[in-house]
Amino acid sequence: MNSLFRKLFGSFVFITLLATVTTGVISYWAQVGPYGELIKRIQHHQFQTLNHFVTVAGIAVEKIAASGGEDSVQEYLEKVEGSGIGHIFLVHSNGTSFSGRSLPAGATDLAAASARSAAVEYNISDTEVMVALPVSGPELQDYVVLGTMERIFWPKVSDIGQSRMQRPGPLPLGLPLLVMLLIAGGGCYLLARSLTAPVRRLRHAAQKIAEGDFSARVDTPGSKGDEIADLSRDFNLMVEKTEALIQARTRLLRDISHELRSPLTRLNLALQMVRQRPDKADNYLDRIAKESERVDVLIGQLLMLTRMEGGMDSGSCQPVNLKKLIRDIVQDADFEAAAGQGAGLGVLCLEDVTVAGDEELISRALENVIRNGLHYTYPGTVVEIQLTRTEEVAVARIRDCGPGVAEGDLENIFKPFFRISASRGRDSGGTGVGLAIARGAIQMYGGTIHAKNCADGTGLIVEITLPLFQEDGSSR
Repeated sequence: MNSLFRKLFGSFVFITLLATVTTGVISYWAQVGPYGELIKRIQHHQFQTLNHFVTVAGIAVEKIAASGGEDSVQEYLEKVEGSGIGHIFLVHSNGTSFSGRSLPAGATDLAAASARSAAVEYNISDTEVMVALPVSGPELQDYVVLGTMERIFWPKVSDIGQSRMQRPGPLPLGLPLLVMLLIAGGGCYLLARSLTAPVRRLRHAAQKIAEGDFSARVDTPGSKGDEIADLSRDFNLMVEKTEALIQARTRLLRDISHELRSPLTRLNLALQMVRQRPDKADNYLDRIAKESERVDVLIGQLLMLTRMEGGMDSGSCQPVNLKKLIRDIVQDADFEAAAGQGAGLGVLCLEDVTVAGDEELISRALENVIRNGLHYTYPGTVVEIQLTRTEEVAVARIRDCGPGVAEGDLENIFKPFFRISASRGRDSGGTGVGLAIARGAIQMYGGTIHAKNCADGTGLIVEITLPLFQEDGSSR
């Protein structure tokens, strides 16, 4: 039962069943247990008392009828009726009363049964006890002495201390109801506590985060599938991502400050040298121009990266011929590479592929990756370029013959200002945001970009995919 809904449902069903079973046990105790035994004892005592009363009355009626006649019997019956023990009737087997009094319900059938069996017959109903005994004297042949007495359930002591008998009533519901409320209330309280405990932990963690403590986490002891446990795990994941984002922003600001400080420092030094040695001002002015250009390029790249991450520089979405675009980039980059460290570009395969996007942004992304490969490939080697297609995407692969990248840093190289070693440091001429811009531009148009080391350990492969252009102007 991992689901919170099933937990709630099962808990309420369990509490209801428990309360019902408890009520049933109490009712059973009342009917069959000690209370039930007390009722049976009282019932048996009533029957014995009434049976003795009817037997004595039957013997008396026989003797009075033999000596005094019917008038004496009638007078005796009236005296017995006033005794307060019970009611005595003299009933003929045909159902008629000796004195003409109205008979209680069931008296006629009980008297007939007693006359037929010539033995004691009795009936115990919810309201009274009834006993019938045949009269054996010849004067009252076919007559039956019938006695009735109200049922007794429990005694009630009156204000004057006399014991009276209370009429039977329903079983009192106070105790079962109280027990049911206690069980249901206790179960619901425990259920509410168990449900609100993780919510309280979430609130406590949220308060810590609001105070700036991003190390706060919520314990997730619940099994997978519990909605609150899933919420706690999602909360922890959100905090981790927020903490990583804030740390990345802080690191980005620190890196930007560091990247700007170096050219600005060189600018200040060049200005001081111009003042100190005006005769060599031209050399220092060239240095100032170069450093100003570096600052301008860095600021431009940062601005482009910021606009991409904010979704503000989506550009147009037009058909872009990647084959032509790569040829133009290769032509420019190959010329510069040949004039520099002696590395070159090698085009292995260029299929005619058209994708949807902004030509300038896609060109910037591809150029950054290709120039990055030229920066780090060993002198005298070739950066290989391939352009192929599948049914849905265009695939561009750029492979250099450099030192490669540690496996743990293959994703990090696409982060702004990330540098892994001196071999890929700022001395190589990069600003550290080229690959970040490439990733932003490629992802903007639904593509992917990732890096992997060559299987033989001789370089790095960057693979770019972009959806193919459709005739309706959309990407596939």
